[in-house]
Formats: sequence, C-alpha cells, structure tokens
Amino acid sequence: MTNSFEKRDGDRIEPPSVPDIRLLIQGLARDLINISDSGFGILIDTPTNFHLGQRIDDIRFEMAGTTHRLNGAVAHITRMKTGYVLGIRLELRSIEEYRLVADLKRRCAGQT
Repeated sequence: MTNSFEKRDGDRIEPPSVPDIRLLIQGLARDLINISDSGFGILIDTPTNFHLGQRIDDIRFEMAGTTHRLNGAVAHITRMKTGYVLGIRLELRSIEEYRLVADLKRRCAGQT
C-alpha cells in the first residue's frame, strides 16, 4: 500500500551498508533504504508516529565524522514485507545543502 501526495522524481539509489554514514530522524537512528537528489527513504516498524505532509525538522546525518542537519516532510509511507518505508522529501535551502545530499548520494553509490 502506497500513500503519496507527490510524484517521485530523480534516480534512486539503494545503498549498500555504508559504515561512515549515520542517520538520525527525530533523535532515533534509522536505516537508510534509498536516496535521491530530493529525498530519501528510511525503514520504520510502524507508521503510527508519522503522517503525510508532516514536517520533520530534526534530520541529522553524520558523514565522515561531521554532523549535518536538514529539514523535510513526509512524502509517502509504503508498506513492505518487513515494516514500512517512510519517504522524506528534503527541503534544501542552500547550495551547500544540495552539495551535502549529492555527496551522500555518491557515497551510497560507492563513488567516493
């Protein structure tokens, strides 16, 4: 079951385990399932703590020892065999934030 209010765009990458990247959403460690130029998907056990359009102002990722903070909103919640994928559309506000996401995407693709 997919709930979505916006069409997906961009190429999605399903990252292998990337040991130097850590993702925190609202203070909880989450597994990164996929990433695109405008957002990413994370694995969650239950969708009850999230709703479509919900702003998420506490997205942090640690990459190569440096912590970065981003903002976004819930774009979709998709049921999987083992839980749910929470799709987050990022609200990138500067060229630096675009570069951070591009670098994260490259690392996930193994292009570092």
